[in-house]
Amino acid sequence: MNKTNIIITGEEFDYSFDKLKAMEVNIFHYPMIFTSGIDMTINPNIYNYIIFTSKNGVKYFLKNISTSINRDIKFICIGKKTAEVLKRNKFNPDIVVRRNYSKFMCDEIKNMGISKNKKLLLIQGNLAKKELYECLSESFNIDHKIVYTTNHVVEKADDLTEKIINENTYVVFTSPSTFNSFIDKYNPKDKIISIGDTTTDHIRDRGFEPLITAKMQSYEGISNSIIDYLNKKLNHELS
Repeated sequence: MNKTNIIITGEEFDYSFDKLKAMEVNIFHYPMIFTSGIDMTINPNIYNYIIFTSKNGVKYFLKNISTSINRDIKFICIGKKTAEVLKRNKFNPDIVVRRNYSKFMCDEIKNMGISKNKKLLLIQGNLAKKELYECLSESFNIDHKIVYTTNHVVEKADDLTEKIINENTYVVFTSPSTFNSFIDKYNPKDKIISIGDTTTDHIRDRGFEPLITAKMQSYEGISNSIIDYLNKKLNHELS
């Protein structure tokens, strides 16, 4: 029997997938997107709060600041991975929002007791939806800066085409953009794994149905969902 292959399509990943590897699952990385910074000058010190919704937002924001950051500025970020990037750059994430959905993030920020006379800055990429900025604009004095773009990888990898033919190959999508780039070049068949509801909704809009949607929006959540699926599949085959 062919071994199970898992294809990771995000720009980068920092998760070991040790539990899947212990099950003799092969993990391959074929990034479908890459990010590029947008040159601009940002004075961070005119803001009281700076909001990050991704690791890339932190990365490209720090490349564009025009001066050192005052230590009294507070940082709001989505998820522990974004918070870790801030920490690696010697900044303390004051507030970590757990749910990576615009409505829930907006509601959490609105309930934090931030004074209306404070000035906020939202940092995002070019593909971010406008809902979070529009929602926060209803309650706060907030600026919105796009500091990076997400681009499709153009080249097609012949060895990936060969792997997809294998009936035991599953493809992991961590964003709508990774899926869009992938289907421009390959056929994912029916072995589609999605990181969360937003990506799943997009995949369905494109006429495909994910086999698995991770319960937790992270590589750990993806790994656990794949393990559950493979164990159920194995038990079914043995019964």
